[in-house]
Amino acid sequence: MYWRAEGSLLELTTVRPIAFFTWNAQTFMERSLRRMAVLLMALLRPFLYLANRTFATRIGYSILRGISRDRLDLLGEEYFQYHLKPHLKPEGVQQLKNRIASGAEVVLVSQGLECVMRPLAQHLGVKWIIANRLDFRDGIATGRVLEPIVRPRGIFARISSAGPAGSRTLQKLAHDLGSSAELLEKAVLPAERTVPKIQHPLVHFDGRLQDSPLSVRSAFRDKHILLIGVTGFIGKVWLVNTLMDLPDVGCIYLLIRRQKSNPALRRFEKLVEDSPVFDPLYERHGSGLSKFLKDRVRVIEGDVTQPGLGIAPDLAAELRWKLDLIVNSSGLTDFNPELRDALVSNVDAVLNIMKFVRESDHAGLLHLSTCYTAGARDGRVSERARPDYTPARIAQYDAEQELQALYRLVEETVARSEGPQVTEELRNQAMGKEHAARDLHGPALENQIRKNRVRWLRNELTEAGKRRARELGWPNTYTLTKGLAESLLTKLGAGLPIALVRPAIVESSIAQPFRGWNEGINTSAALSYLLGTFFRQLPTNERKRLDVIPVDAVCRGMTLISAAIIERRHD
Repeated sequence: MYWRAEGSLLELTTVRPIAFFTWNAQTFMERSLRRMAVLLMALLRPFLYLANRTFATRIGYSILRGISRDRLDLLGEEYFQYHLKPHLKPEGVQQLKNRIASGAEVVLVSQGLECVMRPLAQHLGVKWIIANRLDFRDGIATGRVLEPIVRPRGIFARISSAGPAGSRTLQKLAHDLGSSAELLEKAVLPAERTVPKIQHPLVHFDGRLQDSPLSVRSAFRDKHILLIGVTGFIGKVWLVNTLMDLPDVGCIYLLIRRQKSNPALRRFEKLVEDSPVFDPLYERHGSGLSKFLKDRVRVIEGDVTQPGLGIAPDLAAELRWKLDLIVNSSGLTDFNPELRDALVSNVDAVLNIMKFVRESDHAGLLHLSTCYTAGARDGRVSERARPDYTPARIAQYDAEQELQALYRLVEETVARSEGPQVTEELRNQAMGKEHAARDLHGPALENQIRKNRVRWLRNELTEAGKRRARELGWPNTYTLTKGLAESLLTKLGAGLPIALVRPAIVESSIAQPFRGWNEGINTSAALSYLLGTFFRQLPTNERKRLDVIPVDAVCRGMTLISAAIIERRHD
């Protein structure tokens, strides 16, 4: 049975969906040109419609030339959700659903594009459609409409075909569309678009094949793992996903730094209480979650920036003997922090962890870095870590000497901040402040100078880090220190079971802990929020890339690589 959507279910025009698609064009120039074309078409359409409705349909959809199939599918879904769904006619929808419930094989027929009609059909429970189809080459619309063309209804159709009954015989439908019954039968499409299956290539690096498959469950069973950075964005997701997917893990030790009067254990308890990441564990274990965590998780108070990771000596000795793996997801992720802080968190901490691994009996290390350590480089950049790497390819660069030079720069800047010249500048600055600061003297003046010195030193060290990063080919202090840590790990960690993980911009989750989870308005969440308002365009061009990866995809990769390290199959 054939059911005409126009009149019975909704009032659909050709121009409005096209205008919606053009309004959401990807560039300002493209949007302007397409909107002008739509305006011209709207003016000419009444005359084209009177002359030949089929020709008018062809002309209308030709405006969509150059738009990708994926984008049309996305915009079609959005157009249905926000513009068609709220205006469906309840009587027509009910009659159609009654026909479907009676066992009738319904084919939904509409003058709209298939990318708009497919969401409508799926919403109504219809499995088959006949709609206008664009021709695509290499996934890009050519602007040509494929036969048969579902032309708009006649001038008096709103009167003669009004009402909720949209059923048509094949012969009647063929007569209305000026087509043949055989051609219409061949034009029936499934309501669900068939997406071609992507074939993922399997690459064996260095041409070496493993004799047996890698079992992640087997690798993690009864193993002892130290996780550093559980309070961070990635760390907490990796912990929960591991406990959910690999409950046979022996014990996961969590290294957490004490915050003044807030001990490490209390910080973790608050994390479990407040973070939605732990909701899946609540759902699975209910009131038994506390016991499950006590059996599988142990909180350790320490500080990676301190020698021996700041762990009590007796406990450190026990861990060196027990640990199978250390996962380091800690670090300072600000792009341009003060150079001192960046060196301590992103370099010194990594060296302390590497030393702990070297002193351990059999522990391996997974270190979370970033793909942006590649720096300002064009073309293909090898994933293999190199001991003294700089994007600028400086010939005599040595990572160890660079670290020493950066610390000398910090010491010199600190000494300069306390010198007479800077002190005089800070004093003049304090005396020149308005209101109460003009009359400062004695301890109050010295206190203001001290505050100004802290601010001056922070700004100087931040700028110093940015300058050195640009000289070496990195965009900011974050990538400078991450790249420096990688070089030192590669150079000083030779012979140790170490693997580097280099994700791009880590984004909201796809599935775990649940779809769309994020922590605050960060990464592209602000852009997503903006696009949910009246802002529909983001200025960019074809050369720009938004390199994002979901946090749960990163965690799955970390788990797989962790298993490879434990089994010594990471090289």
